Amino acid sequence: MLKNILAPLAGFAHDANTLEAAFLAGWPFDAAIDAVHVQPDPMKIVVNAALNQFRTSHGNRELLHDFQKSAEERSAKAKEVFDAFAARRLTAHAFGSSQSGTTAAFRCIEGDPVSEITAAARYADLVVFAHASAPDEFSTDQIANVLVDCGRPVLVAPRQPSETIGRVVAIAWKDKAEAARAVTAAMPLLKAAKKVVVLSVEEQSSDASASAESAEHLAAQLRRHGMQVEAHGLSAERHAGANVLIEKAKALGADLIVSGAYSHSRMRELVFGGFTRTLLTACDLPVLLLH
Repeated sequence: MLKNILAPLAGFAHDANTLEAAFLAGWPFDAAIDAVHVQPDPMKIVVNAALNQFRTSHGNRELLHDFQKSAEERSAKAKEVFDAFAARRLTAHAFGSSQSGTTAAFRCIEGDPVSEITAAARYADLVVFAHASAPDEFSTDQIANVLVDCGRPVLVAPRQPSETIGRVVAIAWKDKAEAARAVTAAMPLLKAAKKVVVLSVEEQSSDASASAESAEHLAAQLRRHGMQVEAHGLSAERHAGANVLIEKAKALGADLIVSGAYSHSRMRELVFGGFTRTLLTACDLPVLLLH
């Protein structure tokens, strides 16, 4: 069950997308949403001011004031977006004829955003991020750092808000440990879904028989859990597997893709390999990842 969902807020308008995705994923389970904004601690503000004095004509005091003001504005923006979300989604008549049991609370803490969110994520069932649209927001590499260290599944919402999450779930299946762990982490969502589709892509080959067999093997296992599951083997040219999978998932009506996060290096900054990075950068569906 998804009972505790962490929703990191960066202090930008796209925080609304983070909260909406957290709600859509969590409302079937009456989840509690922990909306957290991390404000840089005073020491980090001082360090940033010192580093930037060489790039500008502003003095240290003026730079420090600017950084402090920016941090305060972002905290205020995060709270403003949260309040608007709570008024829209958590009131008595916000979700159809019956009130959702989902709750949400906002808190603002000081520290390093990646470190603090990673630590908080270890006590959550799911972490939700939205696609970054500005350099100061959570970047793909920062999300990778959290994903590697927190040990929890991470849901990345697309830039355009979704109307539903988890009604039809597509599993990006590979016969690898990362994919198996992602399926296990997503079991609450899979069991709640109306339909699950297992998609396995064979790259560099026009013969999809091997991928079809692997997909059907997983589908058979999931059917024993009482799920309605169909399996599809796909073929794609080299480095095109993620794109082929995304298009098939959309054609089948999926509103969520579940995937392992594959790495080609031990460096956390490079944790996302080509397949996973394409899912994140080119996919307009929510993606749930586990490393």
